[in-house]
Amino acid sequence: MSYTTTTVEHLPSKEEITTRVSRLRLVGDHEPEVHNNGEEQRPGPKYPAYLPVWDKTKFPDWEEVPYVDPGSRATSDKRNLFLPGSTHRQITPAIGEEIEGVQLSQLDSKGLDDLALLAAERGLLVFRKQDFKDIGPEKQLEIVRHFGRLHIHPTMGHPEGYPEMHVVYRDPKDSTISRYVKPNEVQKISSVSWHADHVAEIQPPGITFFFALEAPPAGGDTIFASATEAYNRLSDEFKKRLEGLLVVHTNKDMLAHSEASGGPVRFSPKETLHPLVRTHPVTGEKILAIHGGHATRIYGYKQEESDYLFNFLLDVLAKGHDFQTRVHYEEGTVAVWDNRTVIHSALYDFKGDERRHVVRIAAMADKPK
Repeated sequence: MSYTTTTVEHLPSKEEITTRVSRLRLVGDHEPEVHNNGEEQRPGPKYPAYLPVWDKTKFPDWEEVPYVDPGSRATSDKRNLFLPGSTHRQITPAIGEEIEGVQLSQLDSKGLDDLALLAAERGLLVFRKQDFKDIGPEKQLEIVRHFGRLHIHPTMGHPEGYPEMHVVYRDPKDSTISRYVKPNEVQKISSVSWHADHVAEIQPPGITFFFALEAPPAGGDTIFASATEAYNRLSDEFKKRLEGLLVVHTNKDMLAHSEASGGPVRFSPKETLHPLVRTHPVTGEKILAIHGGHATRIYGYKQEESDYLFNFLLDVLAKGHDFQTRVHYEEGTVAVWDNRTVIHSALYDFKGDERRHVVRIAAMADKPK
């Protein structure tokens, strides 16, 4: 079986999309709620232009293209990122850096190259009080496009006209979004679900921007774990036994679920083989590329054997609190991470009557090696 074969269909023109595509748009919260007594309650979203639509446009399946990591052009001291007057500190020794005094919207190409290298080294970067959310989608996409082709989510909502943006919107007052998610309704004891994004792609995302438009005062965080440090913690003898193993990844279940719910299926299902231990193309660091979600089994192993190894390695990451951290979002927070070097999980712990409105833009990177 070939794990990278795709069928390409032609992308319709913008005019065809406009006339042919049915859209599901969120409209319920654009205006403040007014109760029977005439008292105005709970204003609508601050950024209605970023509300999601479920556009059912079909896109050509991704094909492998040459990729040069922007971090390969960076300066070792990050002089184009750490501008005069800026400060930065490690969040923990193993993962994360918080940077102040730098506006992402003002970085030139050299600054973005330095950003790519730092994200590869630290896994996660956190920027506060950013104007990034207010510069408009064209400029936002232009900045992230510096890091590679922009990923399009196969099933989820995006702002109308901008499929490269994945909108994460939670608001219990919306009726349309209940078809896809039920805010604050957790089906397990814990909402934690460790994963990396879209690892079933031939070239999964690398540098990822996640910027907050509105956030609850408490909760709604993202937790991160360093897959680089997780690999480093393994014994040398155990590392030898992981070399050369491949993992089967597939997004078939995600697409089937969306189709059954009446949602989009923008690409053909993917099934790919990627190494269990991969190497970052710039840092040369080994990465434990194991996660839930689209990773299903060790290629060539019987199911029980695969489950045994999967569960152990996921346990290493899940229990590795000394190489984990979490990000709480405020309006203007931008989290930037290298999807190759960290895994993460959303936390659905905020109150059911609060709004969380965040947007993700991800640049596709190299084919894992």
